[in-house]
Amino acid sequence: MKCYLTSCFVGFIILDEDFNLMDYELFPKRDLIKRQIEVSSGNLTREEEAILKRNVKNCDSIIIETNLNISNYNNLKGASKFKFETPSDGGKFLRSNMGLILKETGFIDSEDDLNQVLHSVSLELTNYKLKEASKARDMFLIQAINAIDEIDEATGKLIERIREWHVLNFPELDKIKNNEKYVKLIAEYGDRNTIIENELLDEIKISIQSTGTEMEGPDLEVLQGFAGSVKSLQDTKKSLTDYVDQKMSEIAPNLSNLIGSSLGAKLIAHIGGIEKLALLPSSTIQIMGAEKALFRHKKTGERPPKHGLIYQHPEIRSARWWLKGKIARALAAKISIAVRKDVYSGELDPVLKENFEKKLESIKKEHPFPPRPSKSKEDKKKDKGKKKKKKREKYKKKVKDYY
Repeated sequence: MKCYLTSCFVGFIILDEDFNLMDYELFPKRDLIKRQIEVSSGNLTREEEAILKRNVKNCDSIIIETNLNISNYNNLKGASKFKFETPSDGGKFLRSNMGLILKETGFIDSEDDLNQVLHSVSLELTNYKLKEASKARDMFLIQAINAIDEIDEATGKLIERIREWHVLNFPELDKIKNNEKYVKLIAEYGDRNTIIENELLDEIKISIQSTGTEMEGPDLEVLQGFAGSVKSLQDTKKSLTDYVDQKMSEIAPNLSNLIGSSLGAKLIAHIGGIEKLALLPSSTIQIMGAEKALFRHKKTGERPPKHGLIYQHPEIRSARWWLKGKIARALAAKISIAVRKDVYSGELDPVLKENFEKKLESIKKEHPFPPRPSKSKEDKKKDKGKKKKKKREKYKKKVKDYY
């Protein structure tokens, strides 16, 4: 006799060939969430083992609907009778008639109770997963590095506004290219007369002969307050940067040592966690962040991207054009190793960075000049045509000479 083993959120159920309920093994009600986590993590539960052990003698074959690895069932008694099918006919019947079958098992009193039970179990499971996710150490790191990016974007626009505003009062001060120093001067000293009186011009080396208009009273107060707000954002960014450095040295010391805290944190934030990053191959890490270019390559056949986020590494950004791809490939390979060491050992290995530096030097020595441009198909056709023409002319000369 053939039977079906299938499961749902309350436990495991065996149906016969005609989809009648043969046997069941339900999870304890107080451990429903715990068992669901156990099943989703790929482990064989004691309830599934028990129901298989009870029914393997009565069935000629048991069709098991499961997402687990088949090797989990190899050591069970009567494993030769097991067949695996996902989804199976028994599973489809259970999902279509879940209220009726759970009522037969006694888990619910009536079919109308099913939706209420499903709702409460789903809520508990979601809350549990949220709590577990928030315990991950890299979640705080991801939030911090995303906050730094947003502050950078916001302060860039605000500083541009301050420069356009303050240039009416003191246009010569716009020669200062350092945004932090510029905002600090306006936030702390205000108008040009105060800056000149505090003898700050010698330090910044600009002329005191200003052509700007006077700014006094509420006009100056509003601008100074605006600059003070931007300055506080810049201070917040500094404290966040220190926090990211500290967290990266704790969570990913090898990655931080290899490419720096900021770039390492951006890679982790882009993929959503350090464990996910550790599972990626180096080829994916190399182009991570260049998804638009990758899909454009697949759609239109343009050249594929050679680097994504790791382009921010100074060795790639400052390299010559024919070395960028080679250095990106070498760096991505080292990043892949560094992240795996961080996740699975957590110990700093300085040899990793030394190996990358040696690889970098060898790439620069092996490729001191750009590669020669390869001939296109049209050029090759022209070359072939020229060779054929030369052969024909040579043959004609021989015939003339002969006669």
